[in-house]
Amino acid sequence: MFKLLSAVFILLTAAFATKAQEEPKNSIEFSPQISVGVFTAQHKLTGRAYGGELLYHINTENKPSAWMKTMHLKSIDVVFNYKNMSNIKIDGDTKDGLFGDSYALLGGLNISLLKAGKTELLFSPAFGLGYAGETFFTNQNPLIGSHINFTSRASLKVTTALTPATQLSAGIDVLHYSNAAFRVPNNGINSSSVSLGIIQSLNTPVRPSGNANATAESYRKHSIDIGINMGRRGVYQSKDGYFRTGLYSGYNYRLNSILALSTGVDAVYYHSVFDPSNFNHTYQSYATSYDHWRVGMALGPDIWMGKLALMVKYGYYLHYNSYRDNHTYWTAGMKYNVLDWAAIQAKIYVHKTEADFVGFGFMFTPRL
Repeated sequence: MFKLLSAVFILLTAAFATKAQEEPKNSIEFSPQISVGVFTAQHKLTGRAYGGELLYHINTENKPSAWMKTMHLKSIDVVFNYKNMSNIKIDGDTKDGLFGDSYALLGGLNISLLKAGKTELLFSPAFGLGYAGETFFTNQNPLIGSHINFTSRASLKVTTALTPATQLSAGIDVLHYSNAAFRVPNNGINSSSVSLGIIQSLNTPVRPSGNANATAESYRKHSIDIGINMGRRGVYQSKDGYFRTGLYSGYNYRLNSILALSTGVDAVYYHSVFDPSNFNHTYQSYATSYDHWRVGMALGPDIWMGKLALMVKYGYYLHYNSYRDNHTYWTAGMKYNVLDWAAIQAKIYVHKTEADFVGFGFMFTPRL
């Protein structure tokens, strides 16, 4: 696999070199990786994962938007991540190849935290979709219920220039993949890895001048959100599932071009509820409800990047007739404004560290 990634790296470098004058600051990176720990919430895992990342950095320093400048954004990244998980075992289990290989395609940000001369410290979060080679339904893998999974990765990297066009990178990251309970079991896999790589500009980069102006952006100081989404939670060790509908109404106060504070009410409608006489099929851990409705109130920040916002909130239930003693929840997601008054959204509902479901839908933002 390393030979394949190396070949792809060389081919992409050659292909993009012809566009150097059009995209003078874009670059490509190849970073082999080895895990320093693979872990999950309910099982002890042993062994090492091997792999690497191939990244295409789309430079944003030449003509930054206001949010890019405020965030010290260096690039927007397209990331291909590969992990060979053949050596990973659940402690006490001697079975080989339990997890198989994993592949992921992510979109990410490359944020400059600190710079000293030719050396720079970067924070690089990324999110996308991944493919897991083995699942519960292929070889009784107890942690993963589906081949397709949501994948997130956060890394810290140090880069230093070797030449005007070439940099050396070294870093540590944590990668997580799971399917947000669309199919259960859904413990997911976490892998922490160290990397050493090379970054090659597609031509000699030209640094922007210190007085480069950011593109101006306009935003509303006060706004309200009215949202609706729908999702599905899986039945344990089954390909069946139950649908949920999520409703939200909230108020946003925009502090600046990238940060807003938001509070609102979440209501979730269960299309099917818990039936004690059919315990195994209707029990859903912390998400188990006797009633069709649960209602909570939450507070948290929105991080805006142009028309895209990342949302995180922590909430307390005003009404939840839960099978388990459960009073709090949190949500995370994103919304993208397709119109001034409307956005598409994806939102995950979580109890403690356990996903309930992901809802996809719309958000309406009428003017106050």
